[in-house]
Amino acid sequence: MKDQPKREIDIIDLKVAFGDFYALKGVSFFANKREFLGIIGASGAGKTTVLRVLTGQISPTEGKAFVGGYDVTKKRDLISLLVGYVPQLEHLSLYYDFTPLQNAQFFGRCFGMRPKEIEERARNIMTILGFDEELMTKEVKKLSGGERKRVSICLGMIHDPPVLLLDEPTTGLDAHLRHETLNYLKSLNYELGTTMVIISHDLEIVDYCSRVCLLESGLVSQFGTPSDLISTLPGKGESLKVTLSEMRPALVEKIDSISGVEYTSRAGRNALKIFIDEPEKNLLPIITTLNELMISFEEVSLVESDFFDYFAVKPWKRKPKGGTKL
Repeated sequence: MKDQPKREIDIIDLKVAFGDFYALKGVSFFANKREFLGIIGASGAGKTTVLRVLTGQISPTEGKAFVGGYDVTKKRDLISLLVGYVPQLEHLSLYYDFTPLQNAQFFGRCFGMRPKEIEERARNIMTILGFDEELMTKEVKKLSGGERKRVSICLGMIHDPPVLLLDEPTTGLDAHLRHETLNYLKSLNYELGTTMVIISHDLEIVDYCSRVCLLESGLVSQFGTPSDLISTLPGKGESLKVTLSEMRPALVEKIDSISGVEYTSRAGRNALKIFIDEPEKNLLPIITTLNELMISFEEVSLVESDFFDYFAVKPWKRKPKGGTKL
């Protein structure tokens, strides 16, 4: 019998109340060792409360939170050793007059590490993060925003924690730097085996995650691998993209009413994605029906569905339109 993967993080029926208000209403999710977990939600969903429990800032009202096999709700003194933390704002964790290596020495000594050990660890992490000798020895105040973010990541990992918890790591970065930062985190995850947990409101991070937890109003609305969640859509990961001559609500309503079409979502200025069972088989029937309905279009093509589609459709909240198969 195949061994079950080791769970590095295991959150079980976690509840957090502030007076009569429950910020978390019994959430459960997990991440196996070496996984990349994204915890996603809008403001007020409960993301910050999860973060505060995992970093030992508050105790839950009920439930358990295991990190590396230890229930950190009961052994809060172990949290700093088990969890590295990268705050949303770099100035909270960096000394700007120090170099990255000097910052690492300061924080490493807080964990009782020896100077030589800190130097070796910091250089290894910073090399993976794309730093050369010049950047490692430049004052932090002279670094760019993306470079400071990477220094903050290094400090969160300096004591070699099994889990790195990142609070909105892409906030304030432009598109190029967001993807660059996420790629560096993926490299650290691969090279060092650190389990990554990203708290974010940004769906962009899903492309880098091996597992995703969607929080809504203090509850887990969806949890699983991105591919498993996407495959629950009609078409099991595929859909039809219709490029219309123009986009009008009346045309969308007509397409929504086509037999067999379960969901639709916008996919650009004049484009619409159609979610239907067996989309490849139904491509020609859809084209025929569009012509019969006198809907002017430029193209209908078979495309892959992605997590943006899944989140736009929100199948857990909407009932499929159904209808007779084409």
